[in-house]
Amino acid sequence: MKMFLLLLMAILSPMCVTAAESNAVHVAMIFDDGPFPDHAPKLVALFEKEKVHVTFGFVASNVQTNPAVAKAVLAAGHEIANHSISHRHPKDLDDATLDNEIGGAQKIIATATGNTPKFYWPPFVERDARVFAAAAKAHVEVYVPKKLVVSMDYDKSVGADEIRRKATTGVEDGTVILCHEWRDETLEQLPAIIAELRRQGCVFVTFSEMAAYLGPRRPKQ
Repeated sequence: MKMFLLLLMAILSPMCVTAAESNAVHVAMIFDDGPFPDHAPKLVALFEKEKVHVTFGFVASNVQTNPAVAKAVLAAGHEIANHSISHRHPKDLDDATLDNEIGGAQKIIATATGNTPKFYWPPFVERDARVFAAAAKAHVEVYVPKKLVVSMDYDKSVGADEIRRKATTGVEDGTVILCHEWRDETLEQLPAIIAELRRQGCVFVTFSEMAAYLGPRRPKQ
């Protein structure tokens, strides 16, 4: 009987883990526009304390200026997404400039950090057929969220409490939550944001982890 119970537990344990994972609300937080030496280390320290991994949308010109900061983010287990060279509106660029903003950023980030981003995260979340074509040339995938929740922390008229509310409202499985590295109020509210998301049953994943979880998806242009 004892052997039977042990065998039954061994069979059921993986099923329990799978059930728990399937009930979780997977969210990927992204922090755009860095790396900045006055901000990224504070975020990394907080995420280490909270045992959370996120994605950082790095602007390649900032990576060139602060390569050690970018490397420290990677060393802490976070993911870097290509957020262009200079954070210009993709829709305003001619084809050659757009190609460079994406492909050039790939090369800069790879050279500075030793890590080639898997995903391109367009500035202003602007994507169209030209963006997908330029990304394909650069051998990088445009990240298309299943659902996007925007904290609005890029708007300085939006206060700390509202950032917290917006970052934790309307979240469902597969959501990307957009924040910005440079906003002090976002850092201030992050412990409360993480606590509320956990209360909602959320688990935190990177872009690559989310893509693996969701499986192949048709790009939305």
